Amino acid sequence: MAAAPRLTGDAGHASHFARLVDYALYQPNPLQQAFYLLLVVSGYSAFLFCGLPHLPNDSLGAIHIYLSLVVVLGALHSFIVASMSSPGVLLPQTLVYFDNYEFDGVLYLKRECPTCRTTKLARSKHCSVCNKCVPRFDHHCGWLNTCIGECNHWVFLRFLMMNVILCGYGLYVLFGILSDEYKHLLSEEFLNENTRTVVQGEPMVVVRYLIHEEAAITVLFVLCIGMGFALVCFSTFHVYLVSSNLTTNEFFKRRKLQSHKSVSKGETRCTIPHKYGVGSLVANWREVRNPRYKAKIFAVKMANSKRSENRNGEI
Repeated sequence: MAAAPRLTGDAGHASHFARLVDYALYQPNPLQQAFYLLLVVSGYSAFLFCGLPHLPNDSLGAIHIYLSLVVVLGALHSFIVASMSSPGVLLPQTLVYFDNYEFDGVLYLKRECPTCRTTKLARSKHCSVCNKCVPRFDHHCGWLNTCIGECNHWVFLRFLMMNVILCGYGLYVLFGILSDEYKHLLSEEFLNENTRTVVQGEPMVVVRYLIHEEAAITVLFVLCIGMGFALVCFSTFHVYLVSSNLTTNEFFKRRKLQSHKSVSKGETRCTIPHKYGVGSLVANWREVRNPRYKAKIFAVKMANSKRSENRNGEI
């Protein structure tokens, strides 16, 4: 009899954990946004207290005292703008603006979204996290708590590049501080606490001293290396996608379809035609910078204006 409450309690804990996982992974939430802000704000605060006193030095001029703030504010501004941006939503009244691509008959077939009950346009996708159909869907970005689609793809890329710049610049400044300290410490003498003897500054002795005495700067330096590498890889992938006029969703759908077709035909590789590339590299980038829906909105407004003028003329 005593085991029943315990089992009920275990089941309750499991249920709470499942709800927490569902909220964190499958529902819109600000957790990753808060983590991003924590990383940037705490990282810059640590730099202000531990790194700024080292500036200027032999490697870095006084301009970096102010330039560091400009770079951080630029990254935060791009984050806020991207977080507040809309990817576009497919509704009965907006279909006319986003209906700009033909169905390729492979990745996209003309049908209705079973959830939204609206026509699934070519290159669109229903996001299970946001629970809405997004035109020219790329992916759902947890860092921004929004989908990346036709209307905000460019601001997402700008956010990505600003953070690459932030990590790259941080790496440059932190390396300048550490290398300058390293050069000066090589000519210093150190006291060995175990043997109580004085030793001349040697590379490994100086490095250990720097890691101990400049722990905050060292940690920031390592973080910039790790996050910078990940961001460069991710940015390179997106540069490739934009240059090829592909979305992240299309890239992985094509790979999955190619794999299935190759297996069924016994081939090593199966090629799927790409219908949406507009030709040149510049044209592909222009399509993200100036998406087609903008021209469609202008065309619809002009058509409505002409209809209104014709009605007034008839009256």
